[in-house]
Amino acid sequence: MSNLQNLRVMIVDDEPFMRSTIKAMLRVVGRCVVTEADDGETALALLAMAKPEVVLCDISMAPMNGLQFVERLRNHPNPAARDIAVVMQTVHADEATIQSAAHLRISGYLLKPMSPKRLGDRLHAIFRDRPAPEDSAGAA
Repeated sequence: MSNLQNLRVMIVDDEPFMRSTIKAMLRVVGRCVVTEADDGETALALLAMAKPEVVLCDISMAPMNGLQFVERLRNHPNPAARDIAVVMQTVHADEATIQSAAHLRISGYLLKPMSPKRLGDRLHAIFRDRPAPEDSAGAA
């Protein structure tokens, strides 16, 4: 299994309870460094500072939904931002939404409610070969 120690994660969800729940799951999964954003615009503004390795993004948000956020991320002026791993988290399991997300080169799609195990499995699959960083400041 991969080492998720100090993995830089950005949680983008308009529901404070969901952000808190996902942050708690990340504590179970590994000692991650977490940045939170309550919408896509805020997340885009925080990218340079947070330098996330993965974004956990809700689909149903306003004013910018998760798919719009990922589209903006994939077309970001900073080339490094375009390749950030994105895991969509949603209650939407319809084929059209899944296909829209897939076209945006997402790294995973988790249906809510999700478990720490499912989240951990997805992150381990994405970061299977990731070396462990040495800095542990700001870990969740």
